Amino acid sequence: MERWSELARPKTVVNHQAGVLTGSVLELKRRLRSGDLRVAVVGLGRIGLPTAAVFAEGGARVVGVDIRKRVVEETNAGKCAFLDEPGLSELVRRNVESGRLRATVEPAEAIASSDFVIICVPTPIDQMKSPDYSAVIAAAQTTGTSLRRGGIVIVESTIGPGIAEEVILPILEEKSGMKAGTDFGLASCPERSDPGNIVANMRSVPRIVGSTDPKCTELVAALYESALGVTVIKASNPKTANAIKLTENLYRDVNIALANEFALLFEELGIDALEVIKACATKYNFMPHYPGIGVGGPCLPSNSYYLIVEGLKAGNIPYMIRMAREINDRMPDHVVELASEALNDVGKTVRGSKVAVLGVSYKPGVKDIQLSPVERVVSRLATMGASISLYDPMFKGDRVFGFPVRRSLEEASKGADCVVIGTAHKEFETLDLRRLAKLTSKKVAFVDARNVADPKEAARLGFAYRGVGRKFV
Repeated sequence: MERWSELARPKTVVNHQAGVLTGSVLELKRRLRSGDLRVAVVGLGRIGLPTAAVFAEGGARVVGVDIRKRVVEETNAGKCAFLDEPGLSELVRRNVESGRLRATVEPAEAIASSDFVIICVPTPIDQMKSPDYSAVIAAAQTTGTSLRRGGIVIVESTIGPGIAEEVILPILEEKSGMKAGTDFGLASCPERSDPGNIVANMRSVPRIVGSTDPKCTELVAALYESALGVTVIKASNPKTANAIKLTENLYRDVNIALANEFALLFEELGIDALEVIKACATKYNFMPHYPGIGVGGPCLPSNSYYLIVEGLKAGNIPYMIRMAREINDRMPDHVVELASEALNDVGKTVRGSKVAVLGVSYKPGVKDIQLSPVERVVSRLATMGASISLYDPMFKGDRVFGFPVRRSLEEASKGADCVVIGTAHKEFETLDLRRLAKLTSKKVAFVDARNVADPKEAARLGFAYRGVGRKFV
């Protein structure tokens, strides 16, 4: 299996020409307009590839670096695996054909010839809920080995506050033999993209830049403003820039957890949580968040732990953040409980029942199952003896969570004893419940873990309905 640690190779290529750190903002903009500014993007995943393509479109000459030979070959052929990202395939094709974008598995020459090196590698959490920075450390080691004097390193990967200064900077200085702030620059510009809208986000959402010195901040801000056309917010330092990224994501995670807490309480009190939230949203200072199966993806389920770990190091326990994570992590188990209750309502048990799970992606419209809460639901139901049938329009014919994904809603739902809505894809938001009722068994449970269906309509058609935070009808 390919590992990002393999990126750190002893091969060294050094470019002794002066880099952008010795120049001016005006010179940077002139070079960008003339197509002479060079950027290396380390990591061509869901964030890295769009980053490379958008910077190339903005006038830079971009080399993408990745350890996966298949990804490099696809990129150099003008192809893109992320078909669920509108506009990206065309952007990649156009810039490869124009010669502004290419990819390589050999990082040394790409880094040595670049004015800016943008690190976009994954930073997941491990089984102990601790951040795994091995990929970003490997990228820093490789970058430092070949970094040109006057070059600037930009970390877009999500990292904890202080990791840039305390972990990445020493590696770059050791491997390069140069001094940050004098010989090269280091900045954090954490990505703020929404999967499924990444290209549009990169051209519209303001970016946060924090560097180890003021001049580097000005140059990185000028790069993003000029190439991407976005507003740049200048943070005091990398630590603050990364704190901003984590705070905005944790704000969502905590508020979703609060909505889930309300949902669990209101279920017991016989109150419809969605009715409450929608009414509250009519007040000027209320920002609605909605309950559901939990949260997934590479950010929300993991970002809390970057801050929790740094807080513990500093002797501060962020109790609310930790509790929010526990609440959201428990929601898949609650969905399983709802399925069991609904099946009991029709005289059945989970064991021996066919359960059709509609939607496996962690969010609508995206072909991505990273930390999807649906996986926990499927695993629990299977362990309890259910026969699992999956359908997701993004994964037709694939194998997900160890089960084949059916090619149609009809195939997945035919004869089902229980239907679980796992992802709010558009196809399920407009689901014809009458049609679904004809496909399933005569007595069927319906668990709407995303609250996309009308409970009264489901009950009228004979479903034993359950929804997260909804009154049982």
